[in-house]
Amino acid sequence: MASRTRACSADELLEIINQALDEVEDLRAAIEYDEEFKGESSIIVEPVSVGLTELLAALNDDRYQPGQGDWMNFLQNLRAIDHRAVPFWPLLKLIIETHEQGYQAADAQLKTE
Repeated sequence: MASRTRACSADELLEIINQALDEVEDLRAAIEYDEEFKGESSIIVEPVSVGLTELLAALNDDRYQPGQGDWMNFLQNLRAIDHRAVPFWPLLKLIIETHEQGYQAADAQLKTE
């Protein structure tokens, strides 16, 4: 089945950001526990964590609007990285596409199963 490409509302975007932050913390814990995860994954943890936290705060404070501002700059580090090294890449992609294209209209939603 096709998957959605954007969040449908600010509330859904909040949920996606929180999920991504949970994934970042899981990756951080894996890196600390097992040397195998060092390398590309380790260089993204801190900037992505800080960027998502700032984005979450801006969304909660009504300072964030899709398509406005440079809120996605923290993802610049990911351009040169193999996305397979980022287990939560699909969540980040939803965040990026929501920022670039705005919220997805309810009537244009596809099932996410």
